[in-house]
Amino acid sequence: MFKIIYCIRRKAGLTREQFLSHWLGFHGPIVVEHKAVLRIARYVQTTPLEDDFSKRVERRGVLQPAYDGVAELYWSSEPDFRHAFTDPGALRIQKILADDERNFVDHAGSARWISREIVALPGAPTP
Repeated sequence: MFKIIYCIRRKAGLTREQFLSHWLGFHGPIVVEHKAVLRIARYVQTTPLEDDFSKRVERRGVLQPAYDGVAELYWSSEPDFRHAFTDPGALRIQKILADDERNFVDHAGSARWISREIVALPGAPTP
């Protein structure tokens, strides 16, 4: 599997609620709607929990502040991954997504990279 990890910080001036509303309610559905064109096998949006225990886990004041969200985009094969960044139809959707990111993403404070997942402890956690 090929995977992109995108650690996102919200654009200045947006509240956490505004950021999440746009990312989860508008941007994410664009990805889902065009999953076949992009050949995406899986898409996960992860957000930090607002919990009393968060301060301890996040080690505030020691580590950098948590990202506002993390997106994980998966492709089943390298050809599918490359298709998402070379096919004219996929590039049209990529442009729509990139243009929309300007509405809610602080690009200078965010990070994104291609990765290969290495499972060190197999098994899926149960909710």
